[in-house]
Amino acid sequence: MTCPFCLKDNGCALDDSQTCWCFRVKVPEDLLALIPLEQKGRVCVCQACIEFYLADKFGFFKKFDFKPR
Repeated sequence: MTCPFCLKDNGCALDDSQTCWCFRVKVPEDLLALIPLEQKGRVCVCQACIEFYLADKFGFFKKFDFKPR
């Protein structure tokens, strides 16, 4: 599965087991709100993008061409 932002493999293990890394991570609601509507509930954000967003929200917006909220 690919991340909806960086388009890289997100390391999702849900296909291999029911204990994916993402079950142990709190993804900010405002980051989830940026996922395109047609992909919501069907994609996972990668750990690198979650960490980037938490560390530098405005840098994330700039890199992925979002307007700051």
